[in-house]
Amino acid sequence: MSEKLKNLTVNPCKMCMPMGAVHAFYGIARCMTILHGSQGCSTYIRRHMATHYNEPVDIASSALTEEGTVYGGEKNLIKGIHNLCTLYDPDVVGIATTCLSETIGEDIEGIIRKYHTQYPESRVKLIPVFSGGYMGTQFEGYFRTLRSILQHVEMKKEKHDRINIITGMLSPYDVRTLKDILALFPVEYILLPDASDNLDGGYEENYSRLPDNGTTLEQIALMAGSRLTIELSLFCPSDDSPGEYLKENYGVPLVRISPPVGLRDTDAFIRLLSEISGVPVPEKLKKERSRYLDAMIDSHKYNAEGRAVVFGEPDFVYSMVRLCCENSLMPVVSATGTVSPGLKELLDDEIRKAALAIFNEEYTILDKADFEVIEELALKMKANLLIGSSDARRIEEKHGIPLVRCAFPIHDRVGGQRISMLGYSGSLNILDSLTNTLLEIKEGSFRKELFHTYYKDGKAAVALQTCGTNATDMPESIYL
Repeated sequence: MSEKLKNLTVNPCKMCMPMGAVHAFYGIARCMTILHGSQGCSTYIRRHMATHYNEPVDIASSALTEEGTVYGGEKNLIKGIHNLCTLYDPDVVGIATTCLSETIGEDIEGIIRKYHTQYPESRVKLIPVFSGGYMGTQFEGYFRTLRSILQHVEMKKEKHDRINIITGMLSPYDVRTLKDILALFPVEYILLPDASDNLDGGYEENYSRLPDNGTTLEQIALMAGSRLTIELSLFCPSDDSPGEYLKENYGVPLVRISPPVGLRDTDAFIRLLSEISGVPVPEKLKKERSRYLDAMIDSHKYNAEGRAVVFGEPDFVYSMVRLCCENSLMPVVSATGTVSPGLKELLDDEIRKAALAIFNEEYTILDKADFEVIEELALKMKANLLIGSSDARRIEEKHGIPLVRCAFPIHDRVGGQRISMLGYSGSLNILDSLTNTLLEIKEGSFRKELFHTYYKDGKAAVALQTCGTNATDMPESIYL
């Protein structure tokens, strides 16, 4: 690739900040999001979320046109909020800016004040998020939204025994897994956010326009008095960290840990809950850990042939690289679309230890990654496995490198909302997927070689000679 192309982003390995903002707001009860910008922004995000989660996704838009761009979109936004409240009757409206509204410098806080002056009877909570697409990625947009929610809710400072859990960018299934783990300990908690039912709901005869489940404003108000915040992210920027905000403004102690994926990080989370609650680790979790250890033993001999490309959001990449290193699978390329302080150093430390101890292999770590560069490196490093979202499916189709889809967005499979990788059980689930994909490469190559040799020579005996099998006794289906 030329030096010119190296400095040109062709197909970025990231999504925009408003996408993260909408995800965060979907974990708040009776909340709707309006994007202050053109209609295309909300259409783009609705399409990605509806395809991945297989759920109807409603996002409003202030529908800025050329006139609003030149003269300001205040009128459009006020009218849009009023129409949204009339049709949906939400308790909360999240107002996320886009590239367009940020470029023209809209005063969202001022527009909110004018809305309440114009509609004094309205009791809706309006929460602004400054999330222009060029200001960051989905990852930053998600956490910035959570912090903005805390900043705009009237907090109750009275102390209590609950703990706060900042869930991070988890699938709805993994949020439920998190709640199942927490239920095993005698500790009350508040999740921020909780989209486990809103983005993976059951069948209902009557469609509800608003997500009725999730974290309520009343629960959020109590977070200022909690005895501890656990933030399941090592790489959330401090300026966008909800846990840092609660610590700085209300004195709530903060513990930041990696999402409980893989053996070491799940152990750390369970140990922390045991210390907080004052009770030993439940037998159920001990059994799950034992089964995961057994699965690691069963699969490591196959995983040693794996050369993986891991890509996605910083916490996902770090967790998956950790899981790969624990299971003898070499992450030859680790890539994220954002720039996350400390990520490169931690990844380098983890991979270097594993590579020197097991493989003595070269590897590459990228930030601000582009799929064109990822593709080039995947071929250069002889990768045989892709781990991330379906955005890498074209690399899979073009070069035959199998893709394990386990991150947002997934457009070409169903079940994205049920991706499981959290805790011992989720780690076992994703480990099985990785190992079986590698086994399919090995077994599929053997079957193809057998098939082509048989038909090329016209004699079954040639293909099966090394197996010690009489070709005339073999059914034709073995070659399919």
